[in-house]
This record gives sequence, structure tokens and C-alpha cells, in this order.
Amino acid sequence: MNRSTICAITSKRLTILRDYEKIKAGDFSVFETVNQLCEVYHIHRKNIRKYYERWIKSGKDQSALLPHKRGPKPGKYKLLTKEEERIIIKIRRRLGSNEFEIFHLLKNKFDLHPSVSTIYRTFKRYPLNNKSKQQIKRYVKKYPGQLLHADTYYLAKSIMKDRKRYYLFGIIDDHSLLAYVRVISAINEAEVSKAFFHSLRFFLAHGIQPERVMTDNGVEFTAFTSQKAKRTHFFETMLNIVGIDHTYTRPYHSQSNGKIERF
Repeated sequence: MNRSTICAITSKRLTILRDYEKIKAGDFSVFETVNQLCEVYHIHRKNIRKYYERWIKSGKDQSALLPHKRGPKPGKYKLLTKEEERIIIKIRRRLGSNEFEIFHLLKNKFDLHPSVSTIYRTFKRYPLNNKSKQQIKRYVKKYPGQLLHADTYYLAKSIMKDRKRYYLFGIIDDHSLLAYVRVISAINEAEVSKAFFHSLRFFLAHGIQPERVMTDNGVEFTAFTSQKAKRTHFFETMLNIVGIDHTYTRPYHSQSNGKIERF
């Protein structure tokens, strides 16, 4: 990323932080308080403080104001050295051991004992051969409305003016890839059902009659505690009323609903 691109992305934040410094120093004639600054720029004061601390810590480097990638930082959970990874792969190839067996075999062998998930990630990093990889099954339904994919997703508080938690409800048609997205205030059966009802009107307005919807097994979509709970679930009840079938993905198998996951 060149300097001009960095300036274009961070210029507004840099202006806010410079004004913030002047207010804190008491020599700014435009704004008297930080709250006035927040109202004008439509930003929460916690966000100003977060970027200000990041900016000061970097020695006022403008590139520190660039948005960070979400999720764990690279290498945060990497506990193994290259030599330790080689030992794990050598055990697997010679003995055919799985991650649980290797977990016990390595006890007191490394300075920091790796977890089962760390050993499994090492397997994924060094697969035995390409033929052992499971082939990806791709499919496209024959006509619009035959299958819809639905899911929810959380939004970062830092992008919201009031710093409250909001979520997205998204649904996409498998054949046409026509998508509908709505911001909701909570991930529960009432909010998701209301958002789905709005999406149903959206698809009908585009001439698509939904027949089936695929979701994960989240509590906002279904209930597996008992058959009675499932029948009386808000989302399941609404699908029965409008005559739409419900398909569930396999637990911990997000690729079944990959089209909406990727979207």
C-alpha cells in the first residue's frame, strides 16, 4: 500500500485526532469539549481514544490508523517451532497416529506441550498427499427459489456510532444468487423471524417463490431439546405458516451453507 492510499484512508481519522489533541491541550477555538467533536464527526469518544492510543504508541505514524484485520493476529496461536512440527509429521507418517495419540506421545517432550487442536492444525499445514483431500462437491439448484441459504453475522462495535452490538441477517438464493441483508439488534428467534419475513416479501417482489431454506442449528433457527420445542419454535412456526421446508446443516460443517457463509 503506497503513501497516497494510506493518506486517503486515514486522513479523516488523523484530522479528528489532531483536533482531539488541541481540545485536550485547551488551545482549540472551534470545539470546547470532546463531545462536540464527537457530534460533528459522528464518532464515539471510545473510538477516538482507541485510535489516539494506537497513534501515540506508533510514534504518530499515520499507517497505524489503518483498519486492522479482524480475528487473531498472525502467529498468535502458533506454539510450535519448525523442528517440533517436523517431529509431529514424522510420527504421523511412520506410525499413522492421530492427533490424540500424538498428544499423549509428546508428553514432557517439548518445552510447551501442544494442544490437540495445535497438532491437528499441523496436520492440515502438511497434508499427507493430494489424493487424500476430500473433493469439494459443488451444486447449483435448477431454478430460483428451490433453495435459500440463511445465516447471521455480528458487526464490530467500532463501526457503530453508539458502540452497540448489531448483527446482520443474510439470505441468498442458490440459483440466482439474489441476496437480501438486514441489520438486526439481536440474534434471537423473534428478530430473525421478522427479518426472514421481510426477505420473503423481497423475493416475492422479484418473482421468486421460496420452497426451502437451509440454516445452521443455531437457537435462532430451531430447537433440538425436544420435538415439542421444535414445533413451537418461532422461526419453525413461521416457516410452517408460509409453507417453506427447513433443511439443517451438519454441526460444525459450515461448508454445507458455504454460499451465504462466503457472502
